[in-house]
Amino acid sequence: MTLTFLLMTLLPIIAFAIADATAGLKTGVVLAIVLSIALCVANWLILGAFEPISLIEPVFFIVLGLISLRVKNSIYFKFQPVVVNVLSALLLAGFQIAGQPFLVRWAPAMDKLMPPEKQGILTSPAILEKLSLISHALIYVFLIHGAWVAWVALKKSNWAWVAVRLAGYPLLLGTVVLVMLL
Repeated sequence: MTLTFLLMTLLPIIAFAIADATAGLKTGVVLAIVLSIALCVANWLILGAFEPISLIEPVFFIVLGLISLRVKNSIYFKFQPVVVNVLSALLLAGFQIAGQPFLVRWAPAMDKLMPPEKQGILTSPAILEKLSLISHALIYVFLIHGAWVAWVALKKSNWAWVAVRLAGYPLLLGTVVLVMLL
């Protein structure tokens, strides 16, 4: 299920790059929007419940895609991950400034989702300290990745944009692993 979900997450942006290169901007944007909505529906079917966070990508695909179509420039569509990264960084920073890092705030809720024999792990003081550090580090990761995606969207090809956009996943995972190891 995880591999399927990951592939479905990647599908809209890869489809955009292929369709934009072969059939034009309108086809690329419409295809990416349709696929991202399908991802949202599939997410709902797989999880059995609707998760509002899954609307972020389709909403920004629709809004920025329509702007791109209106001005006939793909750059607005390509800035979708930049907007999402900046908003994510601001959200994390807001929680950090408020003295309750995002991951620490949500650790009790996430802990309840763990199997009964694993519950309590996410709320242990050592893990909460690591979650606080991860929340802080992710602010910078989101901002750096957003700037990188923006630069590539402005200066490079669709395929370079796809590659840099996809690089965000291992960058996030690597940050989490690095913080946990420190």
